[in-house]
Amino acid sequence: MDELALKTFVIGDLLNNCYLVFEKKSKKGFIIDCPGKTEELDVFVRDEKIEVLFIALTHAHFDHISGLDKFSLPFYVHKKDLPFLKDSRLNGSVFFTSPVKIEKEPRIYEEGSPLEFAGRHIEIINTPGHTPGSVSLKLGRWLFSGDALFFNSIGRTDIPLANTEVLIDSIKENILTLPEDTLVYPGHGSSTTVAREVKLNPFLQ
Repeated sequence: MDELALKTFVIGDLLNNCYLVFEKKSKKGFIIDCPGKTEELDVFVRDEKIEVLFIALTHAHFDHISGLDKFSLPFYVHKKDLPFLKDSRLNGSVFFTSPVKIEKEPRIYEEGSPLEFAGRHIEIINTPGHTPGSVSLKLGRWLFSGDALFFNSIGRTDIPLANTEVLIDSIKENILTLPEDTLVYPGHGSSTTVAREVKLNPFLQ
């Protein structure tokens, strides 16, 4: 992973983590989740001369999709979260901000098929529960868990189409079974590791 770089931008009222992954040599990169477009992100991409190829969504709540219309880039989402893109109640925007509706057509993650990036595989791991189509994205030792798993916590399930039991099962079966040294980068808050959450996360004991 020495040839890859990771830059985190904290965006919006809900302090979302927007991740930019890029290859140091080729300067090709991609974005994980798109809460908005900020001057800091624009300046970094411009100054580093990064070619951003696509946006990969972990799920389609408004605070992860609100910035999509500000980018002329293809974006990926799980098919079960497609209704969230245009339904402001499902994506939660009606309860927090002005309604968010994404009219751009997405690309759909293909079951069992990774995304390709600079000759590498980005594994798409289904982690439903927070939303039906929530996924975690694994690239080498890095896991981008969206709002499934957080440092010492898990995603909310008191929202439309969420399910606590499904979420906990997803985490235990599909994340906590990964190598203990896997670095977990969540949709909000601090990064963590699989080893730490196995041992200390109070929701998973």
